Amino acid sequence: MLCNHCGTSFFPTLKEPEYETAHATKEALAFYLEQGAGIDVMAEPLAAIDSSKVQRYLEIGCGFGFSLDFARSVFGWSVQGIDPGFAANFGREMLDLPIASTYLRTPADAGPEPFDLVLCSEVVEHVFEPLGFLEILRGVLAPGGTLLLTTPNAGAIAPDTPAGILVPLLSPGYHVTLYSRAGFEALLRRAGFTAVQVTEHGPTLRAAVSMTEGTADLSRRLDRDRYIDYLRERARAIAPDTPLGLGLRYRRLKELTHAGRFAEAEEAARQVVEACRARFGFDLDKPGELLAWTDWPADLAAFHARGPFSLCGILYCLGMLAWLHHGNRDLARTCFQAAAMAGEHARAVLQKIGADDGETDDLTWRARGYAAQILAWTNPAAAADAVERFETEPSLVLKERIPLGILADVRQETFTTLLNLGHYAVADRLALGVERDLPTRTLGQTASVTFGLGILCLNHRKAAKMASTWFAKAHEASRRLLAAAPEQAMALLWPALYHQALALVQAKDKNGAAEAVSVLLDPSASPAVPPDIVEQAKALARTHRLAARGV
Repeated sequence: MLCNHCGTSFFPTLKEPEYETAHATKEALAFYLEQGAGIDVMAEPLAAIDSSKVQRYLEIGCGFGFSLDFARSVFGWSVQGIDPGFAANFGREMLDLPIASTYLRTPADAGPEPFDLVLCSEVVEHVFEPLGFLEILRGVLAPGGTLLLTTPNAGAIAPDTPAGILVPLLSPGYHVTLYSRAGFEALLRRAGFTAVQVTEHGPTLRAAVSMTEGTADLSRRLDRDRYIDYLRERARAIAPDTPLGLGLRYRRLKELTHAGRFAEAEEAARQVVEACRARFGFDLDKPGELLAWTDWPADLAAFHARGPFSLCGILYCLGMLAWLHHGNRDLARTCFQAAAMAGEHARAVLQKIGADDGETDDLTWRARGYAAQILAWTNPAAAADAVERFETEPSLVLKERIPLGILADVRQETFTTLLNLGHYAVADRLALGVERDLPTRTLGQTASVTFGLGILCLNHRKAAKMASTWFAKAHEASRRLLAAAPEQAMALLWPALYHQALALVQAKDKNGAAEAVSVLLDPSASPAVPPDIVEQAKALARTHRLAARGV
């Protein structure tokens, strides 16, 4: 049922499941440890709090206990968890955590002392009487304490939501209520909290509530360096060929790869490759052998016996290292193809138990996209063919369509690569789609795309007037980006204006060209125009006798 006032959805006929035995298999736990647990996502809400203000920390529904372990290891807090579930029993033993296998039915169930901080992540959507539950949580807070909550965002439910996000968001049979932002905020205020913040993070709502203003700032983000250090230190005590040990090492590899810290990522990759060789007997240094597999496991247990549930992500990172660190595009393409195949088969076995994984969904499609983009260096027409097929052909195993946002990314990146390599005619095949995607692009992407369209019009289509329009758009997007990302904005801010002047000269609009050059030669321009562009602008003005100021 749907609340017409606030958009919250609820299932009045749902029966409460037995959480003590939910997903109680070693394979489900292995998936969680190797891939499913978003440790950074779990820990990020803690960044909203000044860690020096917290001594006692309670987490309701802590699961395996990664957030508790992070808080204890990184912040030095005294921690307590409450969770009756299957994973919590293993986390208590493997991470040596104080987790009570019970339900929180009264404040006394949390112990005699109040807590400075309470985290309740992905729990309230399971609760049949949320108002009473929130009042209990309010009762365990110390004066001035803060309650942090996360819950699925009903606003993220849409026909085009990728299955890897939609299935965990809905969790059929487990989520009794899916809150909208307005509905969640109203519930928290009804529970008696006077200071309430609720923000949307894609498919998740985050909230910070208390009886005192200013105890939390949800705009703060997790310190990624501290997170990477936590993964390294925690992994040292765990054998690498176990699900927990491999999962920790893979997450560190992923973080270092995304951060562009490739030398460190290389070392992290070696640990993961060796762990997979020891545990599963295959060699990730030879991804072509995995790509040749024809007998992919058909269920969760068989998959776990054959390879890690993070196989897609591991291969994706290895592909990035081969491409961006070693310049080995052939190896990178093979890694990406193997990553896409592994990811789709992993999701297929997860869907058989009513689960899915959003990150694997995302990386599977992005790996396919990079495999197509890499063809631009050796077979540009094949690269464009592959991108065009994404629009019409479903995936091989799950028969899914590529998410529109990822399609736009793949099309833009391949278009830009083709342009940079001088394959203008092939890039022109993707130009209409790239232009159609513009309303969905960020400012940085808009600057890049419009600059590329300007180059295409100027150098290939010989449409100088249209080129000047695209360059003007690139300059404006870069100008708007300055405050948020100055370094990124400066990459195209003044080159776009210079190319606009160049295009206007070719369009025989000398007045417009002179005005653009005058801006480039203005000594008071802010930010300052780079000296090389100043010299190019002067040369353009002299060569074409432009009546520009400052020549």
